[in-house]
Amino acid sequence: MRHAEVVFLASYLNNLTEWDARASVRITQRDRVVGFFGAPPTGCITFVAVPLSSAGEPEEVVHGRTVSAGRMRDILGDVSLPPRGFAGRKLRVPDPVTGPLELLTLPPLSGWEGVGSTTAGDLNPLVEQALAEFRRRVPEGGDVDAAAAQRVAEEIWSRPAPGGVPMRAVHTARRLGFLTNAEAQVGAATTAGWTRLATPSGQVFTPDGASNLTLGSLV
Repeated sequence: MRHAEVVFLASYLNNLTEWDARASVRITQRDRVVGFFGAPPTGCITFVAVPLSSAGEPEEVVHGRTVSAGRMRDILGDVSLPPRGFAGRKLRVPDPVTGPLELLTLPPLSGWEGVGSTTAGDLNPLVEQALAEFRRRVPEGGDVDAAAAQRVAEEIWSRPAPGGVPMRAVHTARRLGFLTNAEAQVGAATTAGWTRLATPSGQVFTPDGASNLTLGSLV
């Protein structure tokens, strides 16, 4: 793997584990590209792809293996090292773990129909507005019980964003660093049972009826 790919993957894994310390990723491979599917606590499935740099890689990638995101991040090591320290690095994969049920059924590869596009800069304010609304309606230290707070969260994050994808997908993309470039083009697409938010950094898939949002995912 090249240094840039290692840094990118480490950032994704770190964001996942900061959000959920028990996060895991399911690894897939097609040709010279390795994909990592994650299941953050928003009812969505995320995906990033990392190209392999040499014909000799990977050393031990196992298609379909689910591993600890934190352990995978630790194996990548200190990504602040000079790029020359990564020349010829092999992609090592930790031992498998039992992943979440969400990662048992992955989104389809084909059949997607584009339904709109916008920029990351247009989407970021929508997340801020949604967070502000939640905090207004469920103030910290207020008298709203957990069940009521959950209903408010579901109401807010189930709303459609531009392109029809649910706001939970936009929130997920932002939290994982997919929307950091304000000028980046972001596309929405649908297929039977799924919606997709695609950015240059990664993708966020939402199955129809997703509703396992946790309150911890709101911050």
